[in-house]
Amino acid sequence: MIVYNCPLVPFEFFHALRIPFKRIEPISIEFQKLHPNVCSFCRSAVCSVKPTDVLVWTDSCDSMRRAYDFLSQNVSFYLHIPVKNDELAVLSLSRDLKRLWEFLKTVFNSEVPLSELERVHRWFIEKSIHLERLIEKDLNEAKTIFEELSNQEWVGSVARKGKSVLLLGSWANSKLVEIVEKAGGFALNATCSGPYSLIFEAEPARDIFESIARRILNKRLPCGRFASTRELKMLIERFRPEAIVLHTAKFCDFYHFDERLLRELKIPFVTIENDFTNALEQARTRIEALLEDTKDRPRVSVKAFHFVGIDSGSTSTKIVVVNNRGDILFEQVCRTGADPKESAKRLMIQAMKHLKFDPQESFVVATGYGRDAIDFAHARVTELTCHAVGVKHLYPDVRTIIDVGGQDSKVMRIEEGKIVDFVMNDKCAAGTGRFLEIVSSILETPLQIMGKESLKAKTQLSISSVCAVFAESEIICLRSKGYSKQEILWAAHNAIARRLVTMYERVKGRPPVVLTGGVALNEGLKRALEELLKVEIIVPKNPVTTGALGAALMGLQQKL
Repeated sequence: MIVYNCPLVPFEFFHALRIPFKRIEPISIEFQKLHPNVCSFCRSAVCSVKPTDVLVWTDSCDSMRRAYDFLSQNVSFYLHIPVKNDELAVLSLSRDLKRLWEFLKTVFNSEVPLSELERVHRWFIEKSIHLERLIEKDLNEAKTIFEELSNQEWVGSVARKGKSVLLLGSWANSKLVEIVEKAGGFALNATCSGPYSLIFEAEPARDIFESIARRILNKRLPCGRFASTRELKMLIERFRPEAIVLHTAKFCDFYHFDERLLRELKIPFVTIENDFTNALEQARTRIEALLEDTKDRPRVSVKAFHFVGIDSGSTSTKIVVVNNRGDILFEQVCRTGADPKESAKRLMIQAMKHLKFDPQESFVVATGYGRDAIDFAHARVTELTCHAVGVKHLYPDVRTIIDVGGQDSKVMRIEEGKIVDFVMNDKCAAGTGRFLEIVSSILETPLQIMGKESLKAKTQLSISSVCAVFAESEIICLRSKGYSKQEILWAAHNAIARRLVTMYERVKGRPPVVLTGGVALNEGLKRALEELLKVEIIVPKNPVTTGALGAALMGLQQKL
């Protein structure tokens, strides 16, 4: 079996020699010999290599180069792919391809003549050209040709149902496509696991190895490794997608450069960072929010008098009940605990007892990370949309919402009541309530008073790191130097505020600014944000329940 790590390989060799071949793919374990900060795709995909595999390994990035250092037990060929596409690069790659051809013939004891390789190359070119034409006409037939050429499973939708979503960035798998389809879209895959990994600009050449080298270097959509020649605009103009998902592997920096162009083109998009651990819940929320922003929600016949919103968050569950006029009748908060479904049920029972109504007289909309667990909900909406609807109801002129919860934080820019841009921090504790919990524990100060205590600081200290782990070391160091608890607390609040301000600037936030979430009750964070942003921050009377309020109002909006 030949195993390769990147589609920048001569597939024609594998077909001509008639040797089984496959690409490495992430599996559920990580390659422990690589540093944790190495690209997550590489760390998990390298584990799929077996000692008996014959490797054709390209130096597609630094991580792949480092991984190759640990694969010495395999029979292998290290193929250097130039980062330029000029005559010198073509000459260099064609020489290496000639060596690879001889290497594979020797390893597999094959005497396939060059005439057979030339025939297969012509077949590959014809099929690739046909594949490009089929992408817009017949995705089922395109799937068949792609799988025949690459021996990879097709990753992408085959039925054009719903909104068109273009997948860009690094290697994407079928789980991402499933999320897009469940959110109401169909996925056109333009990552290196899709058909554009095989589509190229044909160019005449003097011999077979030069021709294959030109095919590899003349890809119609070069990957992030060839950032200077990556023509995304061409692809976007061709498919005119209604939304874009920019997918990157954790610790891969190639594709973040694409964000700038996407912002200039003003196409709705989200960036998804994948660590290939099957934890794609945050990605699901982002993609669903992206498509919620672009789709019209159909109205339904609702025979209800009480509209219930339940926000099932990672730390707490919130409920709000409104009447036909949108007036708040009931609101309550409890800890989510180990069972989000039971927490939601408990709050629902409390609301029914307090307001004296039956379930048949209510319409329930669930939101938050645990929304799918609430099986008695009539509809589910992302917390991003619900926060926007809830805050807009309280403050019709709001332009920016900063929501800081226990495990994540979000900044949303609002125009005419709709989210036009948002950014989330859900991968680490920096900028979230979790960071404050760590500080609270170190300084032995209850969460409820640490904000007020921070305002008593007389000296401006600075915590340079926004990483909760490194910040903990800095706090301990400051404490050992004799600084007061209040001064360290103020420095910690400023560290969170700086992180949120970065997110605010990223979405081009504008006042009026509303701060929501459990951390909005912290006076120290509010003051720190106001000083950095130089705007007045509005905090609702109950900032914890704005998401649940929005969910209840979403139910009311669906009534005919």
